[in-house]
Order: sequence, then C-alpha cells, then structure tokens
Amino acid sequence: MTPTPTILLFFKAPRPGFVKTRLAKNLGQETACHIYKHLATATLSIIPQGWSKTVYYTPNDARSEMKHWLGEDITLQAQSEGDLGDRLSSACKDAFEAGASSVILLGGDCPDIQTEQLHLTSQYLAKNQPVIGPAMDGGYWLLGLPSHTPEIFQKITWSGDSVFQDTLQRFSDLKQKPHELDTLEDVDDLPSWSRALQNDPSLLKLV
Repeated sequence: MTPTPTILLFFKAPRPGFVKTRLAKNLGQETACHIYKHLATATLSIIPQGWSKTVYYTPNDARSEMKHWLGEDITLQAQSEGDLGDRLSSACKDAFEAGASSVILLGGDCPDIQTEQLHLTSQYLAKNQPVIGPAMDGGYWLLGLPSHTPEIFQKITWSGDSVFQDTLQRFSDLKQKPHELDTLEDVDDLPSWSRALQNDPSLLKLV
C-alpha cells in the first residue's frame, strides 16, 4: 500500500484586520475575515480521511484561538521564525524528521482545490516526483515534496509575482522537474475575488 503524504497547512489566526488585508480595503475587515475562514475550512474539508495533517499557524500566541476555530482534534503547530521560505522549510523538516514519506504544503486561499488533486499529487510523490500547483497571481497554491529540499525555498521574492517561476528555477538548479497541476485562483484582493465569484457564484453568500 502506497504511503499517504503528510499535509502541512499554513493558516493565520482569523482576526479582522490581520487576514486578507488587501481584500479588506474593498469589502471591509469583517467580511474579508469571513471569506478567509470559509476558504481555509473548505481546504481542510477536502483532505482525504485518514491522511495526516498539521496546521501551522501564526501569530504564535493564537493556539487557543485556532483550537476554538478548528476544533480540538486538529494538530496545531506555531510557525517558526523567519520569512515565509524559512517557515515552509522548517515545517517540512519537522514532518520528514517525524517520519513523513512525503509532504504537501497548502495555504487557505484557494476556493477551487479538490480532493482529486491531492490524490493525483500523492501518485506523483510516490514516484519521487515533486508537484506544484501554479496560482494566477504568480505564486503557487500547492507544493508537494518527496523529500526535505530546503533549497526550494531559498532565493525567492515572496512578496512578488515571480514565486512560481523562481521556484521552478530552484527545481531546475537541482535537476528536478515537478509535475504541474492546473493553474488556480488564490483569493487575496478584489480582482481575484471577482474571478472566484465568476467560477463559483455561490461564494456570493459570504459577503
């Protein structure tokens, strides 16, 4: 039986004014926070039953808040210090040291992610091939790694629109070619929210 990946999710505490700040400029802090909570919990809901998962949260004083939001059964871990690359790499290191056969990194911003994409990612990881899901904003909505590869998170301009291309270059530097999933929307601002509504008008109930 093929080992299943360990899912590492990176969430922020659902605080108005702390999450989805660009979206909040147009929709207000409370509405933006409500949208964020919906997207994050929807992501959790599509993870196959029985797969190991850990939510890495920030800020590090939000543990009780995260438990109240996500429930007592979810495994929680505060994110490490450093930039996003440092935090992603640290979480991967923790997971592999704990015995993970592979990891899948997810955020809580993608309304279109489906369980089938996780199963497909798992199949490639079982063949020792990394996987990446490009996002429309130039980042990525999923990263699957068959081993701890800290170089993948280095020399990346995390606040820019070249994260996906920079990450592909890191893979190329390591003589690796990840399988690319479909390009999906990451909801961070009003244009991406508007595109998400076009794809799924039912999201309108959140505003």
